[in-house]
Amino acid sequence: MGTTNRDRYSLLLLLSLIAFIVLSAFVAGNHGLEDGVLVLSMYVILLAATLELPRKGNWRWLGAVLAGISMFIMLVHLFRPLPIILVATWLFLALFLGFVSVALFSYLGLPGPVTRGRIYGLVNLYILLGLFYFAIFNFIETMQPGSFRETGLPASVGISRHSLLYLSLVTLTTLGYGDILPVSQPARTMAALEAATGVLYIAITVARLVAAYASAVDT
Repeated sequence: MGTTNRDRYSLLLLLSLIAFIVLSAFVAGNHGLEDGVLVLSMYVILLAATLELPRKGNWRWLGAVLAGISMFIMLVHLFRPLPIILVATWLFLALFLGFVSVALFSYLGLPGPVTRGRIYGLVNLYILLGLFYFAIFNFIETMQPGSFRETGLPASVGISRHSLLYLSLVTLTTLGYGDILPVSQPARTMAALEAATGVLYIAITVARLVAAYASAVDT
């Protein structure tokens, strides 16, 4: 894949990720509009993330299969919002996002110049990790309602998807306002893992960028 095409795919993925995060805030509370808008924006993310995958090996083929399954299940849930379909939605979305994260992490660590596309890719990977844990949080909450609790709201009030997205992003950055709390054991474990992931990502990414730049200079 040419550098120009990869830069474009990386930028498309970055814009789609930002759009998803922003839209989730403005459509929160309106379930009909929220479901339609977020599914559509997630479709764009799945497509852009698949294009971002390396062509070598089976990365893109496997990513396309997982993306197709995830898209199909999300579409089914939009018209048939059954609990079992919702569980499958979050499960396959988490599998796809985890797969893409591993693929991009492997690709971006290869020796080579630090291009604009590589910088986009590193930012994309960071946000994708947040979305991966967002899907995991939703999966846990669907399987075990009440696993997360928002301060100031009764325990009987279910937590929204936007709140879980917010929780994932502030946990990944280790900001931790404490206004949304993981309550169940699986929720606490995954929140702790996400915080560790955020810290390690920054350290490993800086080291890999320096190594890639040094390798490019030497050659």
